[in-house]
Formats: sequence, C-alpha cells, structure tokens
Amino acid sequence: MEPDRRREASRQVHLILSAKSSGRPGMTSRLAGLPPEEIRQKLTAVIESAAREIFEVMVGTPLGPAEEATLPRVADYTSMIGLAGDLCGVMSFRCSSNTASQIAALMLSSEDRVPEDCIRDALGEICNMIAGSFKAQVMGLADQCMLSVPMVVSGKDYQLYPLADGVRIQISPSFEGALVWITLDLHS
Repeated sequence: MEPDRRREASRQVHLILSAKSSGRPGMTSRLAGLPPEEIRQKLTAVIESAAREIFEVMVGTPLGPAEEATLPRVADYTSMIGLAGDLCGVMSFRCSSNTASQIAALMLSSEDRVPEDCIRDALGEICNMIAGSFKAQVMGLADQCMLSVPMVVSGKDYQLYPLADGVRIQISPSFEGALVWITLDLHS
C-alpha cells in the first residue's frame, strides 16, 4: 500500500456494532405478540419519555418537540450504550459539538469552557441515563436487560452501520434550538 493511502486508511475508523440474542427471541413478554408497528410506536413513546425526563432532571432544560429529521451520516459526537438480554441492540445519542458543549456546561453548572473529556463524560452519562430510564419504563425489561458501559465517539471521520436485519427507532427532539438524535437499533 502506498504511504499516503496507508496514512489515510489509518485515520479512518469503521465502527460496527452488533448485538445478538443468546437464546430466546429478543422481545419482552409484554411486547411479544404485538404487531410490529404497535411495538415501534410504544418503544418510540418510551424513548421520548425517557429522554425528556433525563434532560429535565440532569440538564435542567426541556427538550423541544420531536421532528421527522434525517439522521446525520456523521454527527460531531455519538454516545452509545449496548443492550443485551430480552432486548438486544444499541441506543445512541448524537449531536453537534456546540450542543455537546452546552449539555456538558449545564450538567456541570459551568459558565466556563468545558474540557473535552468532561464533554465526552457528560454525553456518555446522558446516553446511559436515557437507556436506563427507557428499560425501567418498559414493563418486565428492567431485570431482563443489561446495559453496557457507554462509549463516545467524536470527530467527523467515522460512520456507524446498524445491522442489516435490525429495526431502527429514532427520535429527533430539539435542544436549545438544535436537533439531537436518539436512536435504538434492535436486533430483530
């Protein structure tokens, strides 16, 4: 490989997340048997409720109404947390760098510029708390679903690829006038 192409390839990151069930199909008993569109509607409502709760309590700012918005191919920040057990997949929270800085500053009650590591920690914690609230609000899921440690990716030279046979549920509420994207990619 040529030196310039090797250097370029070394700067690119391909992140492939996969979550597969280790046994029975990945739906809680309360959701099993419902039509797929009804499951999607119920889970969307729970994600919205969880996100609103966490932003009001931890950030002190309500989220604006969810919009039909295209998920950006790359956001400045993406925090992710895996779900395994009765529900298998990945929940992610994506936003711009300005939004990330605002969220971290509000969470830390800081008027100063927030250091990069604190911004990443804040976004990882936001995703973790939204996922925790989500699983607590789905009847029968709290004890039957484990969460991974949050992971945060920043920059512009990355792409996330969901599973080809998975189900994606996405909301795009606004925070201080800017969109944020919260997605749940489930293994079907």
